[in-house]
Amino acid sequence: MSPLVAGALALATDPSPNPTEGTLRPGLEEWQVSPGLIGFVVTFALALACVALFLNLSKHLRRAGHNAREQGLPVPEPEVITFRRAENDTAPGSEASGTSDASTSPSDTGSSSSSSGGSGD
Repeated sequence: MSPLVAGALALATDPSPNPTEGTLRPGLEEWQVSPGLIGFVVTFALALACVALFLNLSKHLRRAGHNAREQGLPVPEPEVITFRRAENDTAPGSEASGTSDASTSPSDTGSSSSSSGGSGD
């Protein structure tokens, strides 16, 4: 079939069923059309199911890491993002804290804060 004939057939035919444009059932306004209570309940149930699945997954991942550490398997420590003030940007009244932060390297602060997280069991 040539492209010209296919284009002519596509323009000549109406889709079945013929869509209605902008017409609602008599007595119904556009603002009244909504998913209603059933739509809300289904959406809320899906959201609750997702939260329950996420919590369950995080519990199992923590437990798997804890069991691997108990068996002596190498488990990489998670990356921890920390915030450190610049040496000259100390808060008022905390003059001593600026000098103690300068003596520790970023890798020291990241490893000490990530190892204190615990397993959560």
